[in-house]
Amino acid sequence: MRIFIRTKRSRRLLSLWVGMAWFAWCLILPMAFAQESSNSAPEAKGKEVHIDEYQRSAKVFYLQRFAKSGWERGQEIYLIKCWMCHNDYTVKAEPNAAPTLRELYKRPKLMSGQPVNDETVRAQISDGSRTMPGFRYSLNEQDLSDLVTYLREKCCWDEMNPPANPRYRYQ
Repeated sequence: MRIFIRTKRSRRLLSLWVGMAWFAWCLILPMAFAQESSNSAPEAKGKEVHIDEYQRSAKVFYLQRFAKSGWERGQEIYLIKCWMCHNDYTVKAEPNAAPTLRELYKRPKLMSGQPVNDETVRAQISDGSRTMPGFRYSLNEQDLSDLVTYLREKCCWDEMNPPANPRYRYQ
């Protein structure tokens, strides 16, 4: 089926629309959908991010509800990223589940056979394994340092007696 364009003005409008569509397709859309990895987040570049203390969504996004750094921030990262697989309940429910991370540094070796130290734990978290996803692109160096500090020093609480909510205030 042929489409006949009868006037010069119609042809010009059609060519204008086609040109604008081509421009949008080739130049504007790729820029609109370009995404940066989480490693380019401001804190990954060494810049400190100012977060309003009343904006909870930013604290959740930057994993800073409990603290800005240290083992307390590592605890939050553990709660959000690790606990869903590495807890007592999944270990009891599934025989092939991920092991609990309680007393990880008292074990002689990881499940991969490597000795337990900061470098191997950091590599396991970053690279993952056959049954564990790697967090190389979602956790930056500061996140990994805080998480490893928590796993080494404070991990993990008793599942039946979880820690108190730090945002809860007694009246």
